Amino acid sequence: MTNVFSSKVIRLAGTAVLASILATSVGAADRFGSAEPKTMVLFFDSESAALSPEAKSIVLSAVDAAERAHAGQIELAAHSSFDESVHDAALAARRAEAVKELIVEYGFRGYVFVDEEAPAIPLVRAGDETFDRSAILRLAQ
Repeated sequence: MTNVFSSKVIRLAGTAVLASILATSVGAADRFGSAEPKTMVLFFDSESAALSPEAKSIVLSAVDAAERAHAGQIELAAHSSFDESVHDAALAARRAEAVKELIVEYGFRGYVFVDEEAPAIPLVRAGDETFDRSAILRLAQ
């Protein structure tokens, strides 16, 4: 397998596992009165703040879920890997801004809170820093 293909397989597997964990951890009825996940995670390519089609779909799902749940706020935390931070200290902030702009573009009328000090989700290492290159979206009242 090539490194690019391996990276994509790991990223997709990680996304599927995270989506499954987050969706089932919410339970049958969360505080919004539905079984929809209130936390969603998306991933970025290395050294990039561009949103992939999959990431855009996750953002759209978050906006739709926020509207259905009448959530007044989406909390957003974006991260970069250690190596990326060394080369580009502002990368995480650009990732957060890209996600925030897309949330607004998709028509969310609530408040988007960017938490610059939010801790990353602790995950088992996948052999690279895929999980460090993420943004976490959380619906809030």
